[in-house]
Amino acid sequence: MRIKVQRKLLGYILSDGSFRFAYEDNILPELFKIITLDIDNHFVWTGKGPKEQTEITSFVERFNKQL
Repeated sequence: MRIKVQRKLLGYILSDGSFRFAYEDNILPELFKIITLDIDNHFVWTGKGPKEQTEITSFVERFNKQL
């Protein structure tokens, strides 16, 4: 699945597995470029990112176990 991101997405994932995302509507689209994200293969969701992302990796592992 691919989506086009046209607004700035701000978010964070806490160590307990909860997460918060919000679009920043007050930022003009001209201030950043439009990118395409491959949601299914993005390293954040697959857990294949850098070692510093241990909290995200543990969240992804717990999320995948629930599926």
